[in-house]
Amino acid sequence: MIGRLTSPRAPVAARLALTAQALLAGVSSGSIVAAPGTAGEAEILTLASDLRLVVQNGRDVELELRASAGDDWATLARRATGGSVAGAELERSNSSVALTAGAWIRVPVARLRPELRSIALRNLFPLDRHEGQDWIHVARSGALPTYDEGLWQVAEWFTGDGETFGRLMAANGLSSPELREGQELRVPAEILHPAFRARPRSDDGALEYGSDADGSFAAYRLKRGEALYSAVVLRFTGRTAADDVQETAEQLLARSALADARDIPVASEIKIPLDLLEPEHLPPDHPRRRAVEQKRAEMNAALAEQPVAGTRGGLQGVVVIIDPGHGGVDLGTLNHGIWEHDYVYDVACRLKFALETETAARVVMTLEDRETGCLPSTADRLVANKQGTILTSPTFLATKNGDSEIGVNLRWYLANSVYRQAVAGGAGEDRVVFLSLHADSRHPGLRGLMVYVPGADLRAKTHGSTSSTYGKFKEVREQPTIRFTKNERVRSEAVSRKLAQSIVTSFRRSGLPVQPYQPVRDKVLRGKQKWLPAVLRGNAVPAKVLVEILNLANAEDARLLAEARRREQVARSLQAALFDHFGEESGGGVATRAAP
Repeated sequence: MIGRLTSPRAPVAARLALTAQALLAGVSSGSIVAAPGTAGEAEILTLASDLRLVVQNGRDVELELRASAGDDWATLARRATGGSVAGAELERSNSSVALTAGAWIRVPVARLRPELRSIALRNLFPLDRHEGQDWIHVARSGALPTYDEGLWQVAEWFTGDGETFGRLMAANGLSSPELREGQELRVPAEILHPAFRARPRSDDGALEYGSDADGSFAAYRLKRGEALYSAVVLRFTGRTAADDVQETAEQLLARSALADARDIPVASEIKIPLDLLEPEHLPPDHPRRRAVEQKRAEMNAALAEQPVAGTRGGLQGVVVIIDPGHGGVDLGTLNHGIWEHDYVYDVACRLKFALETETAARVVMTLEDRETGCLPSTADRLVANKQGTILTSPTFLATKNGDSEIGVNLRWYLANSVYRQAVAGGAGEDRVVFLSLHADSRHPGLRGLMVYVPGADLRAKTHGSTSSTYGKFKEVREQPTIRFTKNERVRSEAVSRKLAQSIVTSFRRSGLPVQPYQPVRDKVLRGKQKWLPAVLRGNAVPAKVLVEILNLANAEDARLLAEARRREQVARSLQAALFDHFGEESGGGVATRAAP
């Protein structure tokens, strides 16, 4: 029989006052109710719509599974115990239950398959934890009352065999199997049940690494209030597009043998295949992580060998190339009634105005709205007039489908021409910076700034075109194609990361939202593909970034961009970031010129 466990018991304690227990119950995800028909003898903690935890008599722990249509005793036994218990045995232990859809079937925690045992006991005892390879259990301090808990029960729960209680006594220097509330017990690694054995962990301790029949994985255990999308997919896989996040979440559900992303019990193990992890979350010896660390070392060496020289006199000698994204018929992202181009263009014009009136920097725009010019707007609401024209020679206005791709490439050709002229005129290579400004559409759960830098490994090819489509533009004819050495690519990424980090720091300092996970990225991820935005690939300016100032798919971000005063705040934060990048204090001793 797999009915109620029998074991030596510590003397039954008087029922403890449960104020502390009620407070601790909030640590888990579900509600607590008395079990039907037990008149207070049992307490129940709901873990999911089809899973709940039961504690009877202050010590007997069971898990209840809700039967689905089509279930029989054999399928339930496999689901609950992994096949260690036969269907007939499960039926006998639940003899008073009619097996129909919605019926609750009880299984003692000692007979559960490892993952369900782990979920049950981690939810019951949320204060428990690993300490090195050992497990620390906090006695009688669960989310449900365990007032009659003794050392035998602890041994049964966490080692799989109550008879090991003597070894627990010895390991903890105890003379009695009786326990007091809050007492910490160490369960040595050598006798721990497999469900609680420590595995190698990530640097931040958030992930555990393991393997099973389907291969290697990193495991994350969901905490109270966390969702699969934000706590796992967005945090660890680098996916940000809504469809990518959804597809990845479905992969993780299948890999973790879970059915519904909205109904996952707290402490469930989410298995993430290693090929979906961003390199920083991989095990230290993984080839992809080692490659990233090697590249980081190369970038650090490049900056140490040739640091970015600071400026004086309010960005004196700096040339800022501002590239407002999209334009012409291409309005960019449209969400929550806000379209990308004109609102971001207003940010660009505000930045241009601030730099030209408050600093000694020279500003070059890649694009200008020939109808409105480039002055800060006086209103919140803007008009989509589709007159954003790229300032090449001759100028270029996207008027039909397909023009946008040409326009994107003309931007970096123009930037390269400006850069060559600036360097030829005596400006230092690092005195030219390129800011491409956008507002993208990511998963709506993400807010804020994200900055792309030119990943060195994605720029090894020759960039450019010799076709007649581009040949009519002076900037293209000056240098139709370009190729960068490895040293140039590595240092450019390093300098660009420095600029990107200054932007992130400035936005945070200003109270503007910043994407919480990897706000600085060296590539775009979409499905199984990765690439660099075109304005960064062939761009010769060493310090170049594409700034997604916020996420228009997020309603709060869209409202922010819709207000003129917040667009001004964004522009000011970008200006302050330039001062930070060049080691100057903004506002102090700044050379000014008359406003245009």
